[in-house]
Amino acid sequence: MKAIAKLALHAGLDKEEFEALRPDAREENAKNMHTYSLVAVLVFALLIVVNARVGDLTSINQKHYMLMLATNLIIWFGTHYLVPKYPGLTLPLAYIFMAALYLFSLAISAIHPELPAVTTVVLLFAVPFVMCDRPLRLMAMTAAVVVALSLLSFTCKPAPVAQDDLWNGVSFGAIAMMVETLQQRNKYRILSQNRRIKHLSETDLLTGAKNRNHFESRQDFYAANCRGSLVCLYTDVNGLHELNNSKGHHAGDVMLQTVAGKLIGRYGQEHTYRIGGDEFVCFILDTPEVEVRESAAAVSRELDGAGYHISVGIASAEKSRLNMQAITATAENEMYQDKRRYYQQAGVDRRRR
Repeated sequence: MKAIAKLALHAGLDKEEFEALRPDAREENAKNMHTYSLVAVLVFALLIVVNARVGDLTSINQKHYMLMLATNLIIWFGTHYLVPKYPGLTLPLAYIFMAALYLFSLAISAIHPELPAVTTVVLLFAVPFVMCDRPLRLMAMTAAVVVALSLLSFTCKPAPVAQDDLWNGVSFGAIAMMVETLQQRNKYRILSQNRRIKHLSETDLLTGAKNRNHFESRQDFYAANCRGSLVCLYTDVNGLHELNNSKGHHAGDVMLQTVAGKLIGRYGQEHTYRIGGDEFVCFILDTPEVEVRESAAAVSRELDGAGYHISVGIASAEKSRLNMQAITATAENEMYQDKRRYYQQAGVDRRRR
C-alpha cells in the first residue's frame, strides 16, 4: 500500500525529492502550455475558417469553436506574459486547458447524440500527457470525465450509443489512469536525472560551491536581477600551497571546504563560485557595500579561529553602471593588495599569485 500511495502522490519518488522537483515540473508545464495552447489556437482558428468557407457561420459548432479559440488565446497569453511573473499560475492554467478540451468534447458529444463520444475517449489518453503533476490529481480528473461522459450519454443518447460510451469511457478511462500514472513516474524520473546532471555540470564537487563554468554563464543574470546595486566579493585562500606540501592534499581539501562552507553559509550556494584552485567569488545583490565588508570581516575572523586565512577584495556598482567584468576585476585587484599585505606581515617573500 505504501508503494501505491507513493506512486499516486509523488510519482514513485520520495516526498522530499518530489517537492524539490516542483520548480522543474512548473517550468516543463509552462513550456508545454505555451506550445499546446498555441497549437489549439491554430486548430480552432482553422476550423472557424473552414466553417466560414462552407457558409456555416451560425451553427452551434461554430460557436463552440470560437469559444475554444478565445479560451486558448487567454491561456496562451497567460503562459507567455503572466507565468514568468507569477509562476504559481502555471498549474491552474494547465488544468484550465485540460478542462476546456474535455468540456468541448462533451459539448460536441451532446450536440450529436447519435454518434459515439470518440473525441472524449481520445482526449482521455492524450490530454494528461501535456503536463507534469501528481498522478492522483490526473487520475481524479480522468475519473471525473468518465463519470460526466456516462451521465451525459444516458441522459441524451439512444441506449445503444449510451452503452458504447459507457463501455469505452470506463475501459479506456481505467487504462488511461494506469498509463498516465506510469508516464508521470517516467517524467519525474527524467526531471530528477536532469537535475542531477545539471548539478554535476555547474557545481564544484569538492567544496559544494558553483564552478567556473556556471560563473561564466551567470554574468547576465546579475545584471538583470539586481534592483539597485551589486557587490562582488573576491576571495583567495592563503597558504594552500604550503599546506599541501607540509600536510598533504587532504589537509588542503579540508581548508578549501571550510572556507567554501563559511562563504556559502553567509552568501548562499547559488551566489558562491570557486573559480580557481584557491579563489572564490561571491555576488551580493542590493546590499550596501559597507555591510558586505562587515560580513566579510566576520567570515575572516571565523576562519582565523579555525587556523585559516583569506585575502579579500570587494567592489560594488550601481545597476545603471554595472559591468560584470569591471566589478570582478576591481575586486580581484583589491584582493591581491590584501594578499601582498598578508605575506609582507608574515615575512614571506612571494610572487603575486
